Amino acid sequence: MTTRYELIRMLTLNEIADDYEEPEHVGELVAAVGRQYGLEIGPSDVTRALLDLVGLGWAKAHDLRTRPPRELPGVPPAERAKEFYYWITEKGRGVQSSFEDWPFDEDGKPTPGWVPPVE
Repeated sequence: MTTRYELIRMLTLNEIADDYEEPEHVGELVAAVGRQYGLEIGPSDVTRALLDLVGLGWAKAHDLRTRPPRELPGVPPAERAKEFYYWITEKGRGVQSSFEDWPFDEDGKPTPGWVPPVE
């Protein structure tokens, strides 16, 4: 069974799968999905997930303020995480497409019998 944190991490990965995304925007989207299904997800949960995704190699952090944009070579410092944009990697796409515990159908509705994880 997927833990609360694993679900937050996968929701976060899903939100950065189509373009560079800033943490605040990702946080708003992930929190909205969480609220729909009885999960309280705060900004610190999403920041932790973003940094973890980078650490796992499932995402990269990018500094879009530079020209040309610069990909960070590793995990940004937690205190500066909000300064960067995040985007899924090919490795992350592989994880995303093979994640068997995704609790939502194609319409975004929970699968029958799904209950939000507590821990």
